Amino acid sequence: MIDFLRIIVFIVLIKIFSISPALAQTGKIHFHEKSHASNVDYHSFNAALMLKYSIEAAFKRLPRNPVLKPSKKRWDSRDVADPFLLVTADSVMLFYDGDSRDRYRIGYAVQKKEGRRWLKRGEIFSGSGGEWDRYHQIAPVVIPRPDGWRLYYNGHFEDEELGYRWGFAQRQKDGSWQAPTTSPMIAADSTRWDFAGNAYGDVLYIPESGLYKMWYTGFQGPLASIAYAESKDGLHWEYPQEQPVLTHLPGVIAPEVIFNGGSYRMFYVQLDLTAKGLGTKIMQAVSDDGLAWRDHQEVLRPRVKWEGKRLMRPSLAFFDGKLQLYYTAGRGGSWKIGAARAYATFIEKGEWISRPMIMNGGQLRIKYEQPENTRLLLSIKDASDDKEWMLAFPENPLELRRGVYQADLNLPPESLSRQCAIRIQMESNDTKSTPVVYELIRLAP
Repeated sequence: MIDFLRIIVFIVLIKIFSISPALAQTGKIHFHEKSHASNVDYHSFNAALMLKYSIEAAFKRLPRNPVLKPSKKRWDSRDVADPFLLVTADSVMLFYDGDSRDRYRIGYAVQKKEGRRWLKRGEIFSGSGGEWDRYHQIAPVVIPRPDGWRLYYNGHFEDEELGYRWGFAQRQKDGSWQAPTTSPMIAADSTRWDFAGNAYGDVLYIPESGLYKMWYTGFQGPLASIAYAESKDGLHWEYPQEQPVLTHLPGVIAPEVIFNGGSYRMFYVQLDLTAKGLGTKIMQAVSDDGLAWRDHQEVLRPRVKWEGKRLMRPSLAFFDGKLQLYYTAGRGGSWKIGAARAYATFIEKGEWISRPMIMNGGQLRIKYEQPENTRLLLSIKDASDDKEWMLAFPENPLELRRGVYQADLNLPPESLSRQCAIRIQMESNDTKSTPVVYELIRLAP
């Protein structure tokens, strides 16, 4: 009799826990793997979920600029340049290149806990070990990936303006960065229009299509235009359009591209001839396909003394409740990093619903921010009927950084072994604010 009962229990457990092994497993839930989404954006800023937005306000410089300067007697004692912002639930990181002996290397800084100021973490990458990038490594772009973060950069074997190539490195388990090859990712091609070098670009990963998309500066002798390439693995690149996607004399460089799930917005640098000589300014344009660009508008031009005549390499991110635009500027041969910010205008309500999955108990970990005048609701919804269970947030969640929290929410016992979906509802009574969900993770029982 005992053996018979054991067999029955064993069969029941198998049916409960093997209805859909793929859906029942724990781990990170990706926002693009959804059954429904309305008025939310999970593409623009490192796959964080937020209300849909528009950019209507002008960017205004921060009162304390520049935000990052060279450090005395360190690896970046002469220049800091080419910012790239990466925002996660745990930190806001500013990658950049620095110079101390006429040779540029790549390092990073993190935003201090109280915000506004940056704490430098030092140099992280000094080349692949090959000949092609032994002299300079500049213009970092960092892409988080499931198998580790990837650093794209531009390298050169000598101190020249032309001739840069693309390379990449992977972050190791110990936190160091290593290039897996001593060759450039994209070799020189004398038959292409950008034979004189390619540099200063941006790389996006679009999870629905599985494509990496790159916009970069291509040089045709001293003339500079913006080109486009795409890749299935982020390493081997093809050119859907042989000619530049954006050209404007006397030149355009350094694209930064944001994709909101429907259209693209590019921030770029345009060479600007004025009565005082050659300078640069930051522009923006929009596109439906990332190839044809329209509605070109000026964003920033040099206005203050420390900026000199040139604003270079913009990088856009969302943190501290605002759109943050970082850029390079300088006068007298010394580069520094400045910043401007603008409020986005957000939709009032939005909703996201995951694909159905088997609930086997455990917890749901959420990393989020919920500013004043906003509302964030999580629930578990039965896929077969109208049953829905709201999840309660703790009164004192763990603070990861200023205004960003982590909470482990217990899944309701009633949902055990049911096929359910996770539902997120977002609301804002203030068009300048939005809740943000950085991560959702299924924790094992």
